[in-house]
Amino acid sequence: MNRTAFIGGFCALLAACGSPPPPAKRAAPAPVAAPKPVTDDDVKPLVPTNIYVYTPIGKRDPFQNTSVQQQGFGRVNNPGRVKTPLEKWALDQLRLSMTVTGTATPLAMVEDPDHRGWPVRLGDFIGQNGGKVTGIHRDEVVVTETITDHSTGRVYPQNVKLVVPVTRE
Repeated sequence: MNRTAFIGGFCALLAACGSPPPPAKRAAPAPVAAPKPVTDDDVKPLVPTNIYVYTPIGKRDPFQNTSVQQQGFGRVNNPGRVKTPLEKWALDQLRLSMTVTGTATPLAMVEDPDHRGWPVRLGDFIGQNGGKVTGIHRDEVVVTETITDHSTGRVYPQNVKLVVPVTRE
């Protein structure tokens, strides 16, 4: 009898431990309304993501008279220093033909408008605005010019890069 009671209790326990109730039914999705036609009022004009802002820094003045020697905008007057031959021409008239880097003293070769080559090292003065060579890299020479803002009297450096021209060869 003990055995029968045990089996009966076990069966009752199994009957009470049924599976969990089924999950609730999901609600049906709302019907999709037909799209309304697009009108001209709904279309917004596209705003450009990048706006070009012109900056004249590092560019030649197109209205400057190049036939007359003038006191430049950022010209540095240092009476104790003798001008180098490369200070006769503006930076945009000079052409960088090659650079030699990877040594303790990097070197660059600059051509003047007369197609003469001039060696340039760090610290050399170049250009009509008293530019000084501050960097010689693989394909470029960095010239730092001192620019004076005459309206505020503030003096600030400007880096101009001379780049080796890219050819198809």
